[in-house]
This record gives sequence, structure tokens and C-alpha cells, in this order.
Amino acid sequence: MGITAADRTFASLIGDTESFFAQHFDRQPLLRRGALADRVGDLVTVDRLDDVLAMQAVSPAYVRLAKNGQGVSSKAYTRTTGDHATGLAETVVPERVYELFRSGATVSWNHLEHLLPPARHLADVFARTFACPAEVVAFLTPAGHDGYAPHHDPVDVFVIQIEGTKDWQVWQPPADRRGDSVRYPADQLGEPALRTTLRPGDVLYLPYGTPHAAAAREQVSLHLSVTVAPRRWRDLLVETVQELVRDEEFHDVPFLGEATARDAADGHRGRTADRYREKVAELCARLTALAADDETERLAEAGRARAGVDRSREFARLAALDALTAEARVRRTEAPVELGASLDGKTSLLVNGHRLAVPDAVADTLRALERGGSLPAGGFLAGAPEDRSVRAARQLARLGVLQAVGRAEA
Repeated sequence: MGITAADRTFASLIGDTESFFAQHFDRQPLLRRGALADRVGDLVTVDRLDDVLAMQAVSPAYVRLAKNGQGVSSKAYTRTTGDHATGLAETVVPERVYELFRSGATVSWNHLEHLLPPARHLADVFARTFACPAEVVAFLTPAGHDGYAPHHDPVDVFVIQIEGTKDWQVWQPPADRRGDSVRYPADQLGEPALRTTLRPGDVLYLPYGTPHAAAAREQVSLHLSVTVAPRRWRDLLVETVQELVRDEEFHDVPFLGEATARDAADGHRGRTADRYREKVAELCARLTALAADDETERLAEAGRARAGVDRSREFARLAALDALTAEARVRRTEAPVELGASLDGKTSLLVNGHRLAVPDAVADTLRALERGGSLPAGGFLAGAPEDRSVRAARQLARLGVLQAVGRAEA
């Protein structure tokens, strides 16, 4: 069985990861021939893009067109739709997009991961690798036409050729990389560092700020660009400081306004400056005492947990709970649980905004599982029949307190 979009890894796209991060990442382009060979069809096809366009309700935020190296106004391929109940909305008109494509326009689909599950799986691979959101953009260029004029993007770009071929020119990343998208006059860049033709299955990596241009020749060309914007040192340090200053030590409010004559006479502003120096010294002390290993792991987890990175399987999880058996083992999740006092054999429990009363035996089991380990769902409620114990385990699993343990973990 071949590799599918759901189980593709970062290494399957770029090869040896140690070599990539040592020699290419944020340094120089990488061309990997035949990385996906004949396995690109599970990502996206021209037919699937026809299906997306045929939904008749695609927002212009998802579709862009460019012709002769310049963007096409969305007014040329959208219309206003809606009724009295839903209000007005702009939607893409497939017939107008097709007409522009026939006349030489490149069509791009932004955030394809919002529209197609295989693209979402692909975005997940990069989001987990770089601990930041990833976007998948599809570019469909008619035969014999350029896409966009030479430009660079303020993101790292991984190009995957899907159908047809495309000629690429890539220039060396400049020493001074600008943080915005820039287009270049044809005579400004000089000789490209790389000229190549991408064929289905080829992967091309372009570091942040790398000037490039591409054109389709004898066939319609479809490629995906996966873009990521890894956090830089300044971003990570800002996040660390923000986390540290949540402490009550930094919660009081200083006076920074215009001083009155009396305030000036009392040295009010001088006292504020002294207090500021104290706070800076306290922050520096906490930064110095920070456990770097723990903090970098926290930053990585925080990046993976951001909206657009984590792909929840909540419907699937809840559906699987209906098949939870007495023999299936369960354990505590990381969800915070507040156990209150016991009253008439019931203990108050607060989790995810839900407050309920559970038998004391359930509370005791939850406390025991705080230390780790697992137990059969049929024995979760000590002294109770198996079916009742399983029902209790299911209820807490639905609330996110428990999770089923895989066979490898049991």
C-alpha cells in the first residue's frame, strides 16, 4: 500500500531532515527530484479543483487570478448573492474564472486546507514540524503562460509539482531579506542561481525572501505551495517575556502621565523610574533562572496548539466512545479537573465549565489516576456492575476527563 496524504511525513517530502536543517533551511534552495514519484494524486487534482469551484459558494478570499504577471480584480470573476434572510455576500462565478483561465490567467486557491481534507493533512505535517500554522495554496497555470512576475514571499515556501510541468527561475536569497512581498523588474535580479523544470512529484524549497518566477510551457501546470512562517528569535523571546510578566509581581499600575508641580517637587517621576528599574531587574532575574529546555518545549507546544495548527478529531472521538467496552482501558487526560467536597456520597466535580456530582468512588478513582496508569472501563466504578461502570467512564470521556488507551500503551 502506498503512502497517502494522511500518513505522509516531512522527511518523505524533503529527504534527510538533519541535512535539510543543517544545509538548506533559511539558507539556500533545495530541489528534490521525484520526492513523491507517482503519489501526488492523493493530494489534489485538476478534477478536484473543478469540484471546489462548482460548489457555487466559494468566497473570493479563497480564489485569486493573475494575468500577465499582475493580479486580476476580483470584480471580474465574482458576483453578489444572498437573500433577505442571509444578507449579501460575494461569491466566485465559475464561468468567469474559466473564461479568464482560457485567456491566460493563473488561478490560485488560498488556504486549500480549509476546503480539501488531503490539503489539511499536508498542512498538518508542516505545522507539526515548524510549530506554527501552515497554508496550502494551489496554482493552476494555463499552457504557455507565466504565473506571477519575479517576486519574493515573506515566508518559507515548499513547492510540490502535481500535474504538468513548470519552468522555474530561482535567485539566491539576498543578505538583507525584507519582511514583505516584493516584485522585481526583469533587469534587476541578474542571472538566476537555478533554472529548472519541475515535473510531477518534484519538490522545491525556497527560503524566506527568495526571488523566483515560474511559467507553464506545453501543458496546464498544477502545483501546490506550502507556506510556513516559523517564529524567529524575537518572536519566541517576546512570548517568553509575556508568559513571565503574567505574574502578580508585574500587575500593579505605574504613573507615567504629565507630572504636576507637586508631583515633580516630590520626585514622583523619579520614583516611577526607580520602580521600573526594579521591575526590569526582576524580569532579568527570572529570565536568567529560566529552564531553557522546559521553556523551548513549552514554546513548541504552544505553537502546535494555535488555531489553524491542531486538527481536532472530536466527532470521531465521541463516536468511538459509543463502542467503549468493559475491557477497554481508560486513563486521565490533561484536562484540569476540580474535585470539591463530598456530600451524601457524591463529590462535586468541575471540568470544562461543567459542574456535576459524581459518586465518591468515581472521585477516588480520578484521584488515583492523577498519578498515571490506566484501568478497564468496567472497573472504573469500584463495586458497581460493569455496565454501570462503563457508562460512568463514557460520560467522563465525553467531557474530556478520560481517554481510551491504545493497545501499544496498555
